[in-house]
Order: sequence, then C-alpha cells, then structure tokens
Amino acid sequence: MELLKKSVHWQRSRGRDHVFPMTHPNAFRFLRNQLNESIQVVVDFGRYPKGSNLNKDVVSPYVHVVDSFTDDEPQDPYESRPTLLFFRGRTFRKDEGIVRAKLAKILTGFDDVHYERSFATGENIKLSSQGMRSSKFCLHPAGDTPSSCRLFDAIVSHCVPVIVSDQIELPFEDEIDYSQFSLFFSFKEALQPGYMIDQLRKFPKDKWSEMWRQLKNISHHYEFQYPPKKEDAVNMLWRQVKHKLPGVRLSVHRSRRLKIPDWWKKK
Repeated sequence: MELLKKSVHWQRSRGRDHVFPMTHPNAFRFLRNQLNESIQVVVDFGRYPKGSNLNKDVVSPYVHVVDSFTDDEPQDPYESRPTLLFFRGRTFRKDEGIVRAKLAKILTGFDDVHYERSFATGENIKLSSQGMRSSKFCLHPAGDTPSSCRLFDAIVSHCVPVIVSDQIELPFEDEIDYSQFSLFFSFKEALQPGYMIDQLRKFPKDKWSEMWRQLKNISHHYEFQYPPKKEDAVNMLWRQVKHKLPGVRLSVHRSRRLKIPDWWKKK
C-alpha cells in the first residue's frame, strides 16, 4: 500500500481515479480507510462501516453458481413451474441472516413451498438448479450480508426473485428496474405468518408471466464472460465505472482549490 501511495499515478488524484475490485465483504472493513477515495467494485455493501462514501462505488453481481437456463421455452411457463416458492441453502447465518431460521419455521406445512437446508456442493447445486427451474418464485432472504449469489442464480433460472431484506444494494440499478421482475418484502412483512405466501398465491398469472419474460430479457447482464461481450456483467461493470467519472473529476478539481478540505461535510 505504501508503494502504491508513493507512485505518481496515485498522487495525481490521491487515488480517486483508481478502481479496486473488492470481491469479499470483509475486504471493506480492512481496506476501507486506505482506499475510501477510490472507486471500489463491491459485491455487497452489508459490512461497510458508517461514514463510508458509497456514491462513488459500483455494485457488482455475484457470479451465479447454477447453470443458466438457455432453453426455457414452455408453452405455458406458469403451469410448467408447479412449486410456488423455492429455497435451498444455509438456514443458520449471522447478522441479518437470522431471518432465515425464522422463515424456516414460518414456511413449514405448505405443500407448494420448498424450504430446505443445504450446502453448495456439486450435487446440491444441481438439485437447486432443478428446483429453481420448476418454481414460480425463488426466495432470497438476507444472509450474513444482504445479498448473495442466490439472487443471481434465480435470475439466470428465470425464477422470479422474492427478496427479503430491509437494506440491499443491487447491481446496475441506474439502468435496470428490479421491480419489473422481482418482489420485495421487509423483514416485518416476511415474518408475519401466512402473509408472504398469501401474497404470492394471489399474484396474477399474467403479471408473473411478464416478469418471467423480463428475466429472460435481462439475464445476460449477469453473465461474466471472457472475452467480455456486449452488455454482459463485465461490460456493464465498466459502464458503471464510466458513469462515476464526472464525480471523480468534480472531486479532483474541488480538492485542488480548497484551502480547507471537505469544509462542506462539516456543516
């Protein structure tokens, strides 16, 4: 870090024009103070300390674990998915993930709900893929942090995500409207016995079908490919970085003329 900060490239803007991928939530805690002026590409804001400048950063999707559903062409997509709500994953997590254990109790006893404790091994991933492809809705409760790869597994499986989180940051949200293909429940709503299932059972078939079509249209944005292709995840991330450049220039220009740095933050 010392070597980097001594370089002419860093000193040109105090690192504001640098981009750092942060591929694990814990990286924020350990490196935030040194890199907080730079653009950070992060997969989750869940462990960001208070006082961090998030406006300059870019949210990346997790790499999906299940295979993409490339031949999803049934005559009646709604009826081809007999399970109403599907979840396979770890049910005991820390922090916000406590909600998973509570949901396990609330969602028992429903014939059209599959809620199962599981670990991401080879056979379990295959079973998760089959379950998502045969379900109308896929549950995404918060884990140790608000987001996880499960959301993106649902997207590439064309299973309408049901996101249970009071605080979540989503990739590419300045370009993609998640409300067009996802449902959102607060912790309070999701933990109210029967409420979430009742809402899903009443959800109109035609509206669900439109969400399914939207998922098919946008799922390519969550594919990491080499070399990158137009509008895949890599291309989208660099486009997000490009969107941050005017703010970087503003910050650099302001810092060069201020006599009292960051005076406007102290008001």
